[in-house]
Formats: sequence, C-alpha cells, structure tokens
Amino acid sequence: MIQPEWAVLLHSRVPGIEVQFRRYNLPKPTDFMVHEDRPILSMMFVPPVIRRIGRYENLGSPYHDLGNIVFTPASVDCRFQGDGGQPLVLSCMFDQTLFDRVTRSDGGWSTHQLLRTLNVGGRAGGALDLLLRRLAHELQSPGFATDTMVEGVCLTALAELSRLLGGPSPTDTAPRGKLSVAQLRRLESYIEEIPGRAPSISDMARQCGIGPRRFTTLFRETTGRTVRHWVEERRMDKARHLLAETALPMKVIAFDLGFASQGVFSMAFRRHTGITPSAYRENCGRNGLS
Repeated sequence: MIQPEWAVLLHSRVPGIEVQFRRYNLPKPTDFMVHEDRPILSMMFVPPVIRRIGRYENLGSPYHDLGNIVFTPASVDCRFQGDGGQPLVLSCMFDQTLFDRVTRSDGGWSTHQLLRTLNVGGRAGGALDLLLRRLAHELQSPGFATDTMVEGVCLTALAELSRLLGGPSPTDTAPRGKLSVAQLRRLESYIEEIPGRAPSISDMARQCGIGPRRFTTLFRETTGRTVRHWVEERRMDKARHLLAETALPMKVIAFDLGFASQGVFSMAFRRHTGITPSAYRENCGRNGLS
C-alpha cells in the first residue's frame, strides 16, 4: 500500500475553506488508504475514464466504483484502488466546524451515507458538476472579488452535498408499480461501466432482477421516459464529458459509446444537443479547462 503523492498546481484559501488543484502521481496499479483530518470534496478532471474503486474499511463492505465526484469525511478509513496515472483533481477542504454548520451534520455517518459519498452527483451536467467546474475556472482565471466567488461556490456545493447525502435511502421500498431508487442507481452505474455498446433491455432488466417486459413497463412508469430515450441521454452525458475533458479521437469516443461509426455518433449527438461533436469540443476548449 502506498502514500499518494501530488503537486499543488493552483491554490486558494478563504475562511474555513481551502481549495487546491492537484496533479497526482500514482503507480499503476494503485492501492492506498486515506484518513483525512477534515472533510474533502474532490472532482477528477483528467483522465476521466480509468478504473477507480473504494470502500470504507470499518463497514466490511465490498469495493464500489467511484464517481467523478467523491466526498471523503474526516476521521474515517477509506481505501482506494485503481489504474493509477496522473489525474488532475480539484480538492475542496473544509474546516469541520464550518462543514457541520452548513450541512447541519451531527458528526455521525450511517452506512447508507458513507456508501453514497463514493459517488456524489458525479454525472456531467449535475448540480455539483457545474459548481465545481465553475470553481475550477475561477482558480484558473481569477477575477474581481475572486475570494467571494470561491467562498460562495464552495458553500453552495456544501449545501448541495448535504441534500445528496441526506436524501432517501436506496434501500427504500419502491412505490407499487415502479422501480426502486436502488434499482435506478444500479442502472446508472451499469451504463457507466459497460464500454463499447449500448445495453439491451434484457441486460438492464437483469440488473433489476425482473423480466424484460415488466422492466419496460415499470421503467416508463417510474421515469416517464422510454428505456431507449433514457439510455441515449446517459450516453450523450458521457459523450459531452469525453469531448470536454479528453483529447480522444471522435472514432474512439464513438466506439466507447457503442455507436457503429463516427458518422452515426455525430448524427445522434447533433440530434440531441443541436451542435456537432466537433463544435461542442471547440466551445469547451475556448470556455473550459485548459
């Protein structure tokens, strides 16, 4: 087991909050334990498509896939494994007193809450995703009243985090005639994990432990959308992420998302977003992270 190493590229400090852009240098494969002395909210920017798993040692639970955004509470043992490399990570560290006041935390963490911290709103375009990207931009290009901006964004991120961690348990019983929260979360993780093709209805139904016909009915009753429409939305979320955060060729992205060709991917992306993948990547290059 190693001690993770990183270099601080950018840094900002406001009362009760410290923000760092870190470039990690992790061996391949990597395996390390963390025991933080203050709560940390982190977002990985590049490379986004690597294997990363984590678990809380005291829970005795299996490893879980990590989302792009991870929250690590203070004073708990969390073990991480993965492919290693040199990821760029935005880390927001909060004084415990400030964290408790904003989130109204009582200092105790349930098993349900701890497992949720391994993937807190990491989907591209989600509330935390947008907030942390705005914070990253402010660190790269600080403007007028930058301290106020950093403090405001970080406090808003804490409020959003408290909502995510304080939401209903994924083990809650599903309403009659609908999928449970746990089943929906399992589907979201499954979509993220399978490269190279779009899953079939049978594949997704199997993840929920029910037959394809009943799954199709329950899915529409739960989400108000067809399975096909939902899968396409998830794939387009991932496409936007890959276009914005990597230099992968269009052909590679198309294959990774399960499209038959770059042309088919381009048509689907334009139908969904209104612009071509090339134009989207160009816009991100002008306005996003360098």
